[in-house]
Amino acid sequence: MSKKRKHAHQEEEGGEAWLLPYSDLMTLLLAVFIVLFAVSKIDAKKAQEMSEQFAGNMMDKSYNAQGTGTGSGDGGGGGPLNVDTKSELESFFGEYELKKLEALKAELDDKIHTDGMDQSASTMIDMRGLVIRLNNAVLFESGSAEIKKHEETLNEVASILNTADNYIRIEGHTDNTPIRRSNYASNWELSTARAVNVVKLFINKNNFSPEKLIAVGYGEYKPVADNETAEGRSSNRRIDIIVLSAKYNNLEEHQVK
Repeated sequence: MSKKRKHAHQEEEGGEAWLLPYSDLMTLLLAVFIVLFAVSKIDAKKAQEMSEQFAGNMMDKSYNAQGTGTGSGDGGGGGPLNVDTKSELESFFGEYELKKLEALKAELDDKIHTDGMDQSASTMIDMRGLVIRLNNAVLFESGSAEIKKHEETLNEVASILNTADNYIRIEGHTDNTPIRRSNYASNWELSTARAVNVVKLFINKNNFSPEKLIAVGYGEYKPVADNETAEGRSSNRRIDIIVLSAKYNNLEEHQVK
């Protein structure tokens, strides 16, 4: 009898032994679900960061399709001409939009050449859209944001751009030389004031819709050339007028809503 009881007791212990791994399994599954839930919460932010990083990398690639001028640049920031990326641009924009940007670019190139501004103005297409780059000396006196030079050429450029439905971003840039004897406390403020004044000219003298325009000042922080040389500093002192691509248009419209 004692042997039977002992055997029965062992069977009962063996029958309950499965509960321990089962509870461990349930605990493990719960932990997995908690981790997955937490990951899903940060995936959107991580995806956005990856998207912005990708966009930033792609913005550094551009091509100059039969363009005029010398403003290809070399370095970071505003879209240097480092590789031939027309196939990438066509894939990114679509053939139809790229052709529209190329046609607009060709018209602007003719205007730049006709006005004898080949050495101080240039155009290129990168992942942001069509970029018209103007050396600051073309428009402004040193340390000033008032447009005193070539205003008529800028008006003609604006007239051409007003035919497009795209948003247009005006970017002000400077070199890294500290400001002296100026109404502006920093290069950042000077570059922003210059961008704003170009926007005002587009609105007041060329009937642009204000909703289509964006003014941005980057100061010295988006160089396209080496600030260690006079030539590099001259290249960095610039206004970039960017006809934003449809994808950037959609982003702007989404942000407004």
